[in-house]
Amino acid sequence: MGLFDRLLGNAAKKAINEAIDNVTGHHTTSTPSTPAYTPQSNYEPVPQDPVEIPVDQKLDKILTSEFPSYQVQKNVDPRSMGATDTHLIPYAYVISANGQAKLIIMLPGKNTCSTRAYRFAKAFAESRGITLINFLLDSPNEESYIIGRLHQYL
Repeated sequence: MGLFDRLLGNAAKKAINEAIDNVTGHHTTSTPSTPAYTPQSNYEPVPQDPVEIPVDQKLDKILTSEFPSYQVQKNVDPRSMGATDTHLIPYAYVISANGQAKLIIMLPGKNTCSTRAYRFAKAFAESRGITLINFLLDSPNEESYIIGRLHQYL
């Protein structure tokens, strides 16, 4: 009926409605109309999602405050640790104690873990006996979760 309603004006719609009413025995005196917009008087703004702090900023803060006795390096090229393969992605964080790497943290994106460079970098860490963990960039990574995981491995 939308196309039919648009082709006809209000006068034609009223005449058709009256004809239908006469045949069916119903009597309506008004033409169908859409209700007028009325703003809500009790409008409450929709709460905005808080701005998510990037996981690397959270890690910087947590590593400094919770693990001050460890040395932290960022964006470490695996070749600087002895890797010979050229198809490796850098480690986001290498956490060391007494000059020995204790934990490697990667910050993979959505499909990073399936890439050859990621797999090779992970295999190199495993070959050195260094634990490698991930904090996914597209996950919330609450501070309490990060702290708990770091305490688990350090």
